[in-house]
Amino acid sequence: TDDSGLVTHKEILPVRSLLLGDIHRPGSEAAYRVGPLRCHGDQNFWNAAFFDKETSYLHFPTFHGELNADISFLFKTTSSSGLFLENLGIKDFIRIELSSSTEVVFSFDVGNGPLEVKVKTGLPLNDNRWHRVQAERNVKEASLRVDDFPATIQEAPSDGFIHLQLNSQLFIGGTASRLKGFLGCIRSLQLNGITLNLEERARITPGVRPGCPGHCSSYAALCQNQGRCVEKANGFSCDCSQSAHTGAFCHKGTDSLITFYQKIQRQKHEKAPKASKTFD
Repeated sequence: TDDSGLVTHKEILPVRSLLLGDIHRPGSEAAYRVGPLRCHGDQNFWNAAFFDKETSYLHFPTFHGELNADISFLFKTTSSSGLFLENLGIKDFIRIELSSSTEVVFSFDVGNGPLEVKVKTGLPLNDNRWHRVQAERNVKEASLRVDDFPATIQEAPSDGFIHLQLNSQLFIGGTASRLKGFLGCIRSLQLNGITLNLEERARITPGVRPGCPGHCSSYAALCQNQGRCVEKANGFSCDCSQSAHTGAFCHKGTDSLITFYQKIQRQKHEKAPKASKTFD
């Protein structure tokens, strides 16, 4: 007789309609209330840039991570490879890239020779869904984690150089020298706890757009009756799981679960033998 719910994913907002079944019979009624919308969120987390050319990139001041480098970001792409970020020194460097559709590589050199830390996922990362990358380097070890896959950790040499000395600009999504950059979206890029404003820089950079567009930004309205638009590698689909409708665009009506249950109960009642009474 009572039901309630809390919408927590902004992808399925706004609430455009409410569908109640089996309320047209005599004696049936329904009452509903849609509570207030409370918007909150972290703009740093949704700060994104879209790279639509392999030769496009963003550049920022030199990354200062001499003894500790903690880098995290999210990406989504349909490309099988591309450079996420790179910062060079005279000999030292730090770099994170998508080397194949199932592998991310974190590499750097602090003077002891190049060191690579790799994570192979076994599942495609170019499925146009968001994936998280977390890379860290300190004087003792380096680690790389992709989504919830096991992290790869490598120990630093017991004796050797420990300072990462960089002097060029920090490049995001590509570099001025490498031809194949990253195609897709990067967001929530943090270096040692500081979020880079990708959107602000993208507004003044050719080949890079602020935010992260997709098929759903143009065609979400085609998903009817509370159907949710879901990005696909080469298009989109409509998720009708939160709707009482079916079809490619959630446009075909179906009976609600309550209506179906009530129909079953009525059928049972009609088939049951009727009781008789005897009067004196």
